[in-house]
Order: sequence, then structure tokens, then C-alpha cells
Amino acid sequence: MRPLPMALLGIGDKDVFLRAPNGQTGLLKEGDELGGVKLLLIGTNRVLIEHEGQKKELTVFAGFGSETLLPKEKEKTQ
Repeated sequence: MRPLPMALLGIGDKDVFLRAPNGQTGLLKEGDELGGVKLLLIGTNRVLIEHEGQKKELTVFAGFGSETLLPKEKEKTQ
């Protein structure tokens, strides 16, 4: 059996309940790490994490709540 995929399970003010890729679950604050996942930023309904050198966004639900936390790419000018 493989562990369930990484997921954001809940957000409560400045705390986040997260499931890491290895199956560990825990309560984190910005800057904390769990199972190789570092919590970078907490939004309204999403968080920005770093895993294996890549920044990724996890959401509790889609729709209204907040904009992406991922860095925006600069528009190319010609």
C-alpha cells in the first residue's frame, strides 16, 4: 500500500493541517517542515509549499477565496 497523496487538510488562522507525500500528517506554521515539505506561505484557502526544490500550491477548495500564491511570471515585452 502506498500513502495517500500530499494534501492540504485544513487551515486555521496561522496553522495548517497537512499530509506529506510520505503519509505523515501534522500541524504546521509558516517556515515549518513535515516529511520533506516546507510551508512557505498561508493564504485564505491555499498554501504555498516547497517540495523537492519546487514551489507548489495546495488548496482546500477551488473557487472564491484567494488568488494564487505562486510567483507570477513577468510578461515578455517585444
